[in-house]
Amino acid sequence: MDQQKPVLEEVPVGKHFDYPADQPVTPYEQDRRELLARYTRFAQGRGQLLKSYLIRPAGSTDQLVVELFDAIHAQLVVTCATLQRGGAGGVGVWYAMGTLADLARFLPSPTQKILVLPAEPDSDLDSLCAFRSVLPVWPGTGGFTSHLESEPPEPPL
Repeated sequence: MDQQKPVLEEVPVGKHFDYPADQPVTPYEQDRRELLARYTRFAQGRGQLLKSYLIRPAGSTDQLVVELFDAIHAQLVVTCATLQRGGAGGVGVWYAMGTLADLARFLPSPTQKILVLPAEPDSDLDSLCAFRSVLPVWPGTGGFTSHLESEPPEPPL
């Protein structure tokens, strides 16, 4: 069995996306990128140390993209521009949760998984997030909010 380690390369925040570069940007992807940019500005305003990474898993030719990671609080952030579980082209909450699970394997443990949504999720979607240990956040007055607190929580010191 191959015992190589994954390769993590830090890259500039906002320059690499988990979307094929050789395809035109869809309306969904444009909305998702705008939500990501908004959350990035919010997190930077709170003094979070944001990083992005390209990851090449050991023994794989795939390249994974971590669009946003708060290195101070070990928070992995993935955005989803819809509240639907699945949709055309593989977009939706299920895809975003799978992305969180996949990427978290390569980051420091424990890593809090944050799912940025365009609006407040219904109670069933909120329950799904809780079951998968994902914190849903969405735009609110003056920033982003969740059902747990008025802002995404910072881990205890």
